[in-house]
Amino acid sequence: MKMNLKPAYRYQFMSLLKGTAVFYLIMIVIVTAFLAVTINFGGSSSMTFGGYAFAAAVYLFVAGIVYIRSDLRLCLQFGVSRRTAFLSEILSFLSISAILAVAGELVTALVRVAASGNPNIFVLDFYQIVYLGAEKVLPSFGHQAMSFLTNVAMFFCACTVGAFFSLMFWRLNKFWTIVVAISIPFAINGLPYLLIKLGVDFSRFFAWIASSPFCFILTCLVIAAAAVVIDWLLLRRANIKAAKN
Repeated sequence: MKMNLKPAYRYQFMSLLKGTAVFYLIMIVIVTAFLAVTINFGGSSSMTFGGYAFAAAVYLFVAGIVYIRSDLRLCLQFGVSRRTAFLSEILSFLSISAILAVAGELVTALVRVAASGNPNIFVLDFYQIVYLGAEKVLPSFGHQAMSFLTNVAMFFCACTVGAFFSLMFWRLNKFWTIVVAISIPFAINGLPYLLIKLGVDFSRFFAWIASSPFCFILTCLVIAAAAVVIDWLLLRRANIKAAKN
């Protein structure tokens, strides 16, 4: 396991990094276009730049779905055990989450510098919106460090949950794949409505999460840990076949 972990991690990390670089370049293009349009044509109207963390979380959720199957197939093809391949995939998820979190702090800082002379441009992100308030435009170094930790936890959680959906469908036959795929949209929309009708109140839980970034980080890590355990249980007995052309 020790002999195979390093090359497996290196391959999976570099594979994820290439896709992440494309995502980040797209974000840079969007940010540049935002600044150019706002500064040159915005006039006196106020513009807000935000949503990097949410966009990155969505990307990593999709990456968790897409990458884990192909990476596992290749690792097994070269004699890497399932356990080692899975562990290296989880470490790759964590590494990419940290890189995207750092990159997010960098791009928001650069946007603040570029827009420093324009009082109508507000630069915000998830941590600042939820825990600092929109009026605090210039977070301190401590706030940026906490934003980094918050985003890492959220990104890693998104990766592991994405991998869960990929591995779950891997274990299902064709009939149940169709049934579950059709059921998921109904469950996402119908389950909250049903819980509300049954009188289940999540307001205290959401208030607890919003009360401190540590509560949010803990929640994300608990979900990620549960997802990792379930992912492994799904993987260890999965019938791994070659990808269909």
